Amino acid sequence: MDSTNKSETFKHHQNDANQSIRRPKSLATHSPVVATIVAKAVTVSKLENNELTAVGKYGFALAGDVKLNYYQLLLYGSKSSILVNLVLTKDFKYNVNENNTVEFISKENWHLEFSNTNDAVDFNSHLAFVLWKLNGFKELFWFDLYYPSRNDNVAMFGSVVEIIYVASTVQGNTIGPEVSNNIEDSQYLKVNVNQEGWERSLLGVNDSTQRIVYIPYAEMGAWKILTNGKQCLCLTVTVKNVYEIKENDINDFLEIVNQESLNTAPINDSSSIQVKEIVENNQTDQIAASLKTVCIESLYDEFEKFKLDSIKTNERLTKLESLVIEKPNKIENSSELKKSMKTLYKSIIREFPVDQTFSGSQIQTIIQNIFHNTLTSSSQSHSKNV
Repeated sequence: MDSTNKSETFKHHQNDANQSIRRPKSLATHSPVVATIVAKAVTVSKLENNELTAVGKYGFALAGDVKLNYYQLLLYGSKSSILVNLVLTKDFKYNVNENNTVEFISKENWHLEFSNTNDAVDFNSHLAFVLWKLNGFKELFWFDLYYPSRNDNVAMFGSVVEIIYVASTVQGNTIGPEVSNNIEDSQYLKVNVNQEGWERSLLGVNDSTQRIVYIPYAEMGAWKILTNGKQCLCLTVTVKNVYEIKENDINDFLEIVNQESLNTAPINDSSSIQVKEIVENNQTDQIAASLKTVCIESLYDEFEKFKLDSIKTNERLTKLESLVIEKPNKIENSSELKKSMKTLYKSIIREFPVDQTFSGSQIQTIIQNIFHNTLTSSSQSHSKNV
């Protein structure tokens, strides 16, 4: 593997900030008190004439003074055998490579291999926090902790990434406490990799990539409910699957929905909406469509909960039930009922795409708006006919 080209292709510590670093007011008058933050054993090599030369086993440590925001990176064998003693700045380049290996330049081009994945993830997590702080706290920042051998299944803009995550708040120099995770959930969180928002931090991930993301409050989106409005969020992510979504597949699905008749099943039947989910086949590198069923009954359960929780939602549902069940004779043409129901179902499909997940409050707000718009449209149409 050409390590130089690989590190150039994938830049693992990313940061949107171009602002200058906030340095301590005076290191001259306040001498840093350096303490070890994390240290691991590594196997050291260095790149010379495009070839790796083995150096041996050494200690690799991150040390510093947290209060003064002063940090050093050390590669050492003993007090008399120090290969690297480097003061870190926001411009420090450190690449996480495949299978527990990393590289950085300090006079020499150093290549290190951690003893195991846990050591690599632990060290890289601490270093990521330091580099994020050196870059000023306020920008979206992401950093790979580990990834296996690269393949062609890399997340691009428009891809859907399934992840497991642990979310923790960040206040000042402290990470924690944990505020959310989906480790024991039956489903992974699906994220659409966009060019805007925190989702762009998943650009370039592979299956099994572990990445840490620091999200400022302004870019949290739905994650804001986990903070107090002043905190940042630390998201530790493990990628389970990467899907590529093609535009023509989405258009095909929408065309099917537009042509589908909604009166083909009895009211009490377990009706379902079949939607296409694009699945990447890693062995054949082809995209295959598989059906995923979203049961209307599950949405009905949500409606019942909303009845108990919201007076406004209850009123709107009661009006709709009255329109559809108790007073069908008020609708002179049954096509009006079909049209209203078709509009309702298409609204649900549009507002709840299969590649996204929603919080309870989001679902409630969206459902309220759907029913309000449907009732308003139906009332206006009925008034005109009368």
